[in-house]
Amino acid sequence: MSHEAEIDKLLRSEEVVVFHSSVTDLADLDEQLEQSGRSWRAIELGMGSADNRDFFAALKARTGLKTLPQVFINGRFVGGLRATQALLAKKASASMAAKWMGYLGLVPFLFGAIGLWLGLTWLAPVLIAYGAVILSFVGAIYWGLAMAQPRARASIYYASVLPALVGWVALLAPKIIGLPLLAAAFVGWRVWEQTAPGVILPGWFRTLRTVLTAGAAICLFAGWLVLLPFIGRG
Repeated sequence: MSHEAEIDKLLRSEEVVVFHSSVTDLADLDEQLEQSGRSWRAIELGMGSADNRDFFAALKARTGLKTLPQVFINGRFVGGLRATQALLAKKASASMAAKWMGYLGLVPFLFGAIGLWLGLTWLAPVLIAYGAVILSFVGAIYWGLAMAQPRARASIYYASVLPALVGWVALLAPKIIGLPLLAAAFVGWRVWEQTAPGVILPGWFRTLRTVLTAGAAICLFAGWLVLLPFIGRG
C-alpha cells in the first residue's frame, strides 16, 4: 500500500485524526476533543524510522505544512494545534445553536401528540404535515454533506431524497397509515445514518439525532394510538 493510500485509510478511520511526533505537546487538544464528543485518534510519527519519514513526506506533500502536529477533521486538513483549537471552539458554539434548534423542533411533535390525546383529532393532519417536513429536512442534510465531500458516494445522493418521498406518501395516505409510516421512517433513517458507508457524523450530532428521532417517533406513534379506535367509524 502506498503512503497516500495509507493516509486516506487512516483519515477514514475516525472523525478526527491527529498526526504528531514523539515530542509534540498536544496541550489541551485531547481534552477539547473529548469534550466536543468527537471520535478521534492520535498517530505518532517517530522520525527514527525511514518508513515514517517517507510517510511524513507524503503527508507534507498533501497538506503543505512542514511541521507536526497536523490535524484532519472528517478527512479534511484543518491545520496545526492552534488552528484546530480555534476551529473546535467555533464549532462548539455552532453545535450548541444546533442543539437548541433541534430540541425546539420537537415542540410541534409534542403539541400534536398531546392535542390528539386531549381529543383534538383535527390535529392529526397537522402532525403528519409537520412530520413530513422534518423528515424531508433530515434527508436533505445528506445531500448537502455529499456536495461538501469531493469523494462522496453517489448512493448518498440517492438515499437523501428517500425521506422526502416517504413524507409525500404519508401526506397522501389515510391518517391511520401516515402516522406510523412517518414514525417508522424516522427510525429507519436513523439506522441508515448510523450504518451508511462513507458518512461521518460528529459525536454530538449522532447523539442529538438519536434523541430527536426518538422524540419524533414516539409522538407520531402516540398520535396513531389515539386514532386506532376510530377505524371503521363513519
